[in-house]
Amino acid sequence: MFKNKTRVIIGLTTYYTENLMVSLSGILRLGRRAALVIHNDNPDVKITKRQIRRMGYRGELHIINSQHNIGLLNSRLTIIDYVRGHRLSGGWFVFVDDDDILLNIDIPDVSDTHFAIIQNMIMIQACLVDVLRAMQNPDSIIVDGQNNILVRPHIGLAGTLVRASEMFRLGTVLNFVRKEISDITEGLTFRAPIDIMMWSALNIIARYNNSDVAPIYMDTVNYIATNIDNVMTKYGVVIQPSKDAQNKIAATVSRYDNVVRNALPSVFADATGSAS
Repeated sequence: MFKNKTRVIIGLTTYYTENLMVSLSGILRLGRRAALVIHNDNPDVKITKRQIRRMGYRGELHIINSQHNIGLLNSRLTIIDYVRGHRLSGGWFVFVDDDDILLNIDIPDVSDTHFAIIQNMIMIQACLVDVLRAMQNPDSIIVDGQNNILVRPHIGLAGTLVRASEMFRLGTVLNFVRKEISDITEGLTFRAPIDIMMWSALNIIARYNNSDVAPIYMDTVNYIATNIDNVMTKYGVVIQPSKDAQNKIAATVSRYDNVVRNALPSVFADATGSAS
């Protein structure tokens, strides 16, 4: 059974604002159960509510135009801080990248011990026409294992529904260790695995003082990601190490994890894990 009246906060991060036509194509189908918060990380472009309305979005809308390029982690933290600071209502939270498509925000009737809902993702690997088709009709995408791949389950923060209370705790901790996280990131020779780092941190933080909590898995597809650029670098940085990529990325996430774990006693004051 789904809680159809459950309100969801959608945090949409963008740099190439032209991509918004992709992500908004999915968000438009979700109805008005969501509040959309857009963080524009491109200081050379200003997004207005009028522009987003012209794309067809009619729900609650908040736009943050950054004065400086601050990167994915800080974009997401800015959205979390904005939602908390403006007291936007919503029991659940989901992040979306600007070139991906969120298919649904259905919340099952889950236990209070479930802090996130893991689902499946389709990765469009090769054809622009499949991206255009997905924008018009996501059900038309055929998973063939080559051009379009089913990621089952999808592990990461983008597209994963998270309880808002736990997203706020994640924001509190990552803001506290922002300098340490930045030091690790700046020392990398490849693009930092920010999405996986944030997902791993969320799991560590959610289980702090309560080892019984866990995410729950729904065997459904709720997210379509695009990966058709086939480039070695992005934003001037190598996307991943040329050798032993998996182990090097895992080692990097482990370093981030250690920073998060070491900070928890200072961030959370009592046994309940309430923010100090």
